[in-house]
Amino acid sequence: MTTGPENPYGAPDPGVPPTHQPYGETPPTPPPYGAPQHQPYQEQPYPQPYQQQPYQQPYQQQGYPQPAYGQPPYPYAAAPPNDGLALGAMITGIASIVLSCAYGVGLLAAPVALVLGRVSMNRIKRSDGQLGGRGFALTGFILGIIGTILLVLAIIAVVVIVVVAINNPGAFDDTGTGTGSGSLSG
Repeated sequence: MTTGPENPYGAPDPGVPPTHQPYGETPPTPPPYGAPQHQPYQEQPYPQPYQQQPYQQPYQQQGYPQPAYGQPPYPYAAAPPNDGLALGAMITGIASIVLSCAYGVGLLAAPVALVLGRVSMNRIKRSDGQLGGRGFALTGFILGIIGTILLVLAIIAVVVIVVVAINNPGAFDDTGTGTGSGSLSG
């Protein structure tokens, strides 16, 4: 016995009842009203809506006690407070570089940032993790080095300009001759 015809468009097998009415034949009469109807399959009731499962405790690792109220959980320790000198070094270093554009006045703060950064890094190292802010101190220290180098170069440039002006009084005149006489006659 086969489950169906091999050719779905061909003639049905003589032993299998037709699933539809052929053209021209009358359909079977329905049963009278109220009589039980034969259904070819059992209807399933509508699925029940989602019902919430009873509360279950989430899985917790054993061996770690629950932290007290107001304290951070075990894996996250509170960060140590930042050293005040570290923050001061960073702010001074940034200000010295930014204010260096104002005729170099800000470069005078660069050595301060250099010293504050170095002292702060030493204090943080000696605190054994009780103080934080090493990144701030390192930033102030590096910006202090850069600002101090720029300050030294600016001082050298001013000294060279002053020495040239003293040795050759006409070097910076508007005539451009550099001889100091100011005349073009020869």
